Amino acid sequence: MRRALLLAAALTALAAVSCGYADPYAGSPAVANESPGPSPTPSTSPGGDDFNAGNGLPVTTYPDGLKVVDLKVGTGDTAKLGMIATVQYTGWLTNGTQFDTSRQPTRTPFKVLLSQDQGLCTSPAASSGAFTCVIPGWTEGLQGMSVGGKRKLIIPPALAYGSQAQGPIPANSTLIFQVELIGITPGPTPQPSPSPSPSPSPAK
Repeated sequence: MRRALLLAAALTALAAVSCGYADPYAGSPAVANESPGPSPTPSTSPGGDDFNAGNGLPVTTYPDGLKVVDLKVGTGDTAKLGMIATVQYTGWLTNGTQFDTSRQPTRTPFKVLLSQDQGLCTSPAASSGAFTCVIPGWTEGLQGMSVGGKRKLIIPPALAYGSQAQGPIPANSTLIFQVELIGITPGPTPQPSPSPSPSPSPAK
């Protein structure tokens, strides 16, 4: 379900987000489930991702409701806004049903752009597969991670898909991800906005 993280939150849900994220994806929410199917019970997916990982560890709650648990603190470079992060991940619903993982033999690490810039998310680089834009909960939750680290993200609906169902993900779902940061690279340079054309002078 790599495209599921091309992630479009509903307009009404994002309007309520205190971080003020715009919604560059409204109108064409993309989702495709490449996983073999939701697991009926919580499970450890290949590579060691575990729904129950982090139980008992400190939880950091952001003002907009995002919750973050550092499972392992990395020692490499730190992910910042505007960078491309290469990750492995697994996602679950709150009942433990796994809806996606990058840790299947046929999958490769996932490259995500830590940005909500509409121009970048619809750029030729994005279309070519150089990176993918993701839901606001990922963009916010991956910042500050260091390469080699693992983090659990508990993402409320307003920072995920809101009131829109997305394939195996029901509407208004809180999502749980375990994400491992493998690497970071500089992101694309935002395109400057065109200067407005000068207004004609009134005739005398």
